[in-house]
Amino acid sequence: MSREPVAIKGIGDALWFSFGPGPWPETLRALEARLAANPGFFSGGRAVLVLGDRILEEADLLNLLALLNRFGLSLTGVLADHPVTQALARRLNLPLQSSPALERAPETRELPLEPAWVIHRTLRAGHYLQVEGHLCVIGDIHPGAEVAATGDIVVWGRLLGTAHAGCEGNDEATVYALELRPVQLRIGRYIARSPEEHRRPIPEQARVQNGQIVVEPWRPLSRWEQWLGRLLG
Repeated sequence: MSREPVAIKGIGDALWFSFGPGPWPETLRALEARLAANPGFFSGGRAVLVLGDRILEEADLLNLLALLNRFGLSLTGVLADHPVTQALARRLNLPLQSSPALERAPETRELPLEPAWVIHRTLRAGHYLQVEGHLCVIGDIHPGAEVAATGDIVVWGRLLGTAHAGCEGNDEATVYALELRPVQLRIGRYIARSPEEHRRPIPEQARVQNGQIVVEPWRPLSRWEQWLGRLLG
């Protein structure tokens, strides 16, 4: 289990919340801070709680559920190793799942290279989203919206706003989009703007080559296209 108060990982169509061993009030404050940093991203999401061997009282668990509800998250699974917490989850009619069932899920749905976040929505002007790992947006990114990821960015739609892949200095990151016309595009330390001329919209990818950002057709059967094919069925 993570030594951080809270670790959030996107797996399949759910967000897994793993809780470290620290004091529970401190853990809840850390979770609230994480959720408040990007409320629009979490709203409407599905949550799986990985509680490990923690012993929670009813008030502890109810406070956690209230926090998830406040940010628009629906509970779809609870993984608890301690019998006391398991019994509490059953008494509250929570969707308790056994370890084998949850441990098998990443084998079929998790990106094998690095953690990935998947968001099924359109981002409009004023929206800002930053994640650790790869980011896939299934929808459009409008002008005035901005996304950033420490890894690659995939837009299964139109990228018309601002995107920053490799935002912690990874110049080897790549941006993919079905239509790539960003206001500003950043990869690692490099910055580029969309050309003024209107081009026929085709799937394209952008990467750093010889010290500058270059745009080229989206290569068929790339690792992202294979992964998205499995994800979208």
